[in-house]
Amino acid sequence: MSKPVSMYAPIPMVAGPVTLHPDVIEAIARDYGSGQIEPDFLPLYKETAGKLAGLMGTDDDVVLMTGEGMLALWGALKSCLKRGDAVLTVGTGVFGDGMADMAESMGCKVTKVSLPYDSTIGNGDSLAQIEAAIKRCRPVMITAVHCETPSGTLNPLAELGAMKQRLGVPLLCVDAVASLGGASIDAKAWNIDLVMAGSQKCLSAPPTMSIVSVSPTAWDIMANVNYQGYDAILPFKTIYKDGRCPYTPSWHGVAALHAAADALLREGLEAAFARHAIVAKQCREGLARIGVPVFPRPDAVSAPTVTAAMVPEKYTWPAWRQALRERGLIVSGSFGPMAGKVFRLGHMGTQADPILMQKALAAVEDALR
Repeated sequence: MSKPVSMYAPIPMVAGPVTLHPDVIEAIARDYGSGQIEPDFLPLYKETAGKLAGLMGTDDDVVLMTGEGMLALWGALKSCLKRGDAVLTVGTGVFGDGMADMAESMGCKVTKVSLPYDSTIGNGDSLAQIEAAIKRCRPVMITAVHCETPSGTLNPLAELGAMKQRLGVPLLCVDAVASLGGASIDAKAWNIDLVMAGSQKCLSAPPTMSIVSVSPTAWDIMANVNYQGYDAILPFKTIYKDGRCPYTPSWHGVAALHAAADALLREGLEAAFARHAIVAKQCREGLARIGVPVFPRPDAVSAPTVTAAMVPEKYTWPAWRQALRERGLIVSGSFGPMAGKVFRLGHMGTQADPILMQKALAAVEDALR
């Protein structure tokens, strides 16, 4: 990154929201008019959506909604599913299995393929389990998570996407909140119909915007479902024809996303992905040297954007968090069965920085002395 980042803490390593990119800060530190009135807004929205489509590896439409990344997840499910629809959720962690809870709350008939939380899709017989489940329940939608932040893993999705296509499943819906901008996504090649993301992770913007790519098939299904609500995606299909968004948009949020996408594209996507991978390797090798094991099993794919490591045995999680905080290092805990046992270093976006990681590892080592 070309500009220095003014950080809220000496060593911020939270797994999102991350420290804002300076270009994002500059974009939001000014006044804007009403996006429903001023003619400059929709061109900015359209250009931003196009840049984000490039990050997703798709030429599908991209919708930008005001709200944290969970809005994208709920919006995609509610917009595409009706009560009684069959849904297959593939989970390798808290968020993957959480999609099952969401769909069940809507009255869908959910089949769960819940894999070990320290594994990734492709480990063991996971693909065979998924194929058998698809043939058994004939789902309208498959859901999966690209980066499971609580587990520190990155799910390979190419084979799942090929299976979805081969077996005739209408929709593949992927949570890419913690991977967009930090890892390669090829939505078109992977047959993903809905890529869901947020602004606050690898994009290094505030947690104010949700991002969803929508395939032609997904648009058709949305038109049939015709869900109406704040999180409905369908009303965004005609915004360019209508000349306005379905509700007052956040110009600041869209401007922040525009600046964030520009910063990544200026760096170059391959360079940005390499930066994340290099810092992730630095993190895991440093933890191994210090004697702190990571949570994912050896044959799992570890995420380039976050590392999940075990809380040292001599510490409780609250005491470990405080010991690191006293040394300037701010980290995240984990959720579900990993709560209290796993802590996470978020090396994503602006925090994917080798100097920052060097400081983080020094703080961890000092706390263990």
